[in-house]
Amino acid sequence: MSYLKDKKDVAFIRETSDKALDYMSFYNVVPSPSNYQVWYDYSSEENMSLNKAIDEMIRKRKSFTAKVSKNLYERFYANDQEQTAVTNAGQGIQTELGKIAKAVSDINKGTVKYGASLSESLLGMGDIPGAAELKSIVSGIMEETKEIAKSNNSAQEQLKESAKTVQKLQATLETVRQESLTDMLTNIGNRKFFEESLQSAIKKANIEKSELCMVISDIDHFKKFNDTWGHHVGDQVLKAVAHTLKTRVGDMGSVARYGGEEFVLILPEASMEKALEISEVIRLAISARSMKRKSTGESIGKITSSFGIAKYRHDEHRNDFLERADAALYRSKSNGRNRVTLEDDPADKIVKIA
Repeated sequence: MSYLKDKKDVAFIRETSDKALDYMSFYNVVPSPSNYQVWYDYSSEENMSLNKAIDEMIRKRKSFTAKVSKNLYERFYANDQEQTAVTNAGQGIQTELGKIAKAVSDINKGTVKYGASLSESLLGMGDIPGAAELKSIVSGIMEETKEIAKSNNSAQEQLKESAKTVQKLQATLETVRQESLTDMLTNIGNRKFFEESLQSAIKKANIEKSELCMVISDIDHFKKFNDTWGHHVGDQVLKAVAHTLKTRVGDMGSVARYGGEEFVLILPEASMEKALEISEVIRLAISARSMKRKSTGESIGKITSSFGIAKYRHDEHRNDFLERADAALYRSKSNGRNRVTLEDDPADKIVKIA
């Protein structure tokens, strides 16, 4: 069975590699190791964010110049690799420090035990002939043993302090990692956070055969806010919508800004009916908000959002899952916006109109 699996894995790698090289040749991409990694992952369809970025560039007929290719690699790989390397190094250092500290502790215990044995031997010598000279030698050895024990204790304390420093550095790295998963404007998860959360949720759903739903939401006519009131007001709208999503979803799932004015909800163990209920609560909460321009108090108009919902089919590719939710969102926007559409709703069916 393992042999057959290995053969399938090798076949997949070869097929993916051939596709990657074909893409690179077709789009005149320099065949460097970093570019190959980008196009191999694109061909494997494992990185949804990467695929969406490249597909968008292809749609706009952009050239994959050396500069563009470098930007793609740095955007999707460079920071992750550096952070992973530093994290792994920190964990390795702490493990080694732990081993050294244990070794020193064991040596110290042996030294103390050895010193105690010498002391007992010294007492046992009594006043036997010739014992005075021997006692002097043993006493000297005991003093040296005490110095070694003292030195070992000092080394052990230094190692403990070093271990604490490494732990603090790892905590700092974890803080940096969390920041790398957060959208700085809206203070919710970013696209990378979404991908990691989705991967984890899909794995859990497949193992437990549990339900999983995805909701994609898009702010209606968002460009109009930017064009009419400026990007500062547009940012305030994004923050307000993100806050509504986060507070309404709570512990039921995770929320991320997927890009621009688009948001994604991952709802583990949620049925389609539950996902529809949550989406409706959010939709109504957003449309009920009354926002004004802070500088003048002038109303900026009504904010509404459209939603598309898909339910995960066990063992399917995550890109198919995302595409079905995206298609449902597209039907919501095509049917007039400010509504929720399920993946299996016909194109002309309206789930909800404000």
